[in-house]
Amino acid sequence: MLRVVWLCHFSSSEIQSILRPWRVGAQFAPWISYTLKAFENCDSAELHVVSPHEYIPALREFVHNGVFYHFYNPFVPLLGRHWPGFFRLDKWTNFAGNKRVVARLIERIAPDIIHLQGAENPYYSSTALQFMDKLPLVVNLQRINTEFIQGAGQRASIEKAILSRAQYFSIRTKTMERDFMAFRPDARVFWVKYAMPQYRPIIAIKEYEVVFFAQVGKEKGIEDLLQAFSLIRKRIEDAKLCVIGSVTESYKTRLLALTQELDIIDGVTWKGRLPNLSDVHLEASKAKVSVLPTYNDIISGTIIESMQLGLPVVSYKTGSIPELNEDRENVLLSERGDVEGLAKNILKLLTDQELYNTMSQRGIDCIKQRYSNLNVLKQHLDCYGEVIADFHNSKIKKQATELP
Repeated sequence: MLRVVWLCHFSSSEIQSILRPWRVGAQFAPWISYTLKAFENCDSAELHVVSPHEYIPALREFVHNGVFYHFYNPFVPLLGRHWPGFFRLDKWTNFAGNKRVVARLIERIAPDIIHLQGAENPYYSSTALQFMDKLPLVVNLQRINTEFIQGAGQRASIEKAILSRAQYFSIRTKTMERDFMAFRPDARVFWVKYAMPQYRPIIAIKEYEVVFFAQVGKEKGIEDLLQAFSLIRKRIEDAKLCVIGSVTESYKTRLLALTQELDIIDGVTWKGRLPNLSDVHLEASKAKVSVLPTYNDIISGTIIESMQLGLPVVSYKTGSIPELNEDRENVLLSERGDVEGLAKNILKLLTDQELYNTMSQRGIDCIKQRYSNLNVLKQHLDCYGEVIADFHNSKIKKQATELP
């Protein structure tokens, strides 16, 4: 039986009910939770999930529905809290503790292949670097931002090292393939899609005109949205914006100053990080339009979930998002950084009920067609089989050329 390790980071209510962390944490990366269900009680593959998790004292391991879980504490020993900003021991040691834990697990599991789920979060992605030349390893590409990885920061250098050294990558969109092959024409890429939960529209009384739900940061376009919202308030004086997602105190202070400057402070509700995805969806459904003016994304889960919930989506023409409009216009898009275009598209939906209804239904139909009936297990196993064969063949050829 094929033995597979996923190096990833995710959490769900189901996992936390088994782990019982001393503090309930956020649920995130639902595509991981949903896709690994395809491996449950699988006869052809044994999946081991190796993942950090906050608020656990030490290594926690269990088997659930035929999938092996190995959760480790990547933060303060025993407490599982994040390291404070003034004492980032994990960053100072280049995540040495996490690397040791994962190395011991990989040695014990002895996998046939490793699948790294994303290169952009160094606290777990850096643990894959030690296996690059020793084991077949596939990197699930979450993004390709060549401008970012040329930076001098630790996160950028680790992501660049992974994207430069790995030989095999899994992709999900045409834009992703085009952009990555321009960066690494020598790499081998495999089309491996991930399963998405099928959410349904939630009937809720509308309290907001606009909702933003994602990690609150400049790259996700929150500052652009606030500026666009100030333009909307000139047309709809009592318009309300709801912002859902985690944000640092320092950045929120900056954003509050911006809302004061734009004279929209009374129109913005800050919900912060909600405990469950169901809570996020319920709160988001109280809005009329979902807006995510992200500067660099593939196709964000926020956009997919909004469309499933029947919320018309406004975004930028970045990453793979325009692929959602290949057959017809399913989301309203403007050029990246075009705040006036962003506001214009939001106002179109708020002032034209027929367009609103059309875009709502198109979003539901688009995601249903794009993500239903996918044999994600077969796609993964086909990828793994090819990577394992190519890795070992390449190793044999290399050894042959090194013989005297």
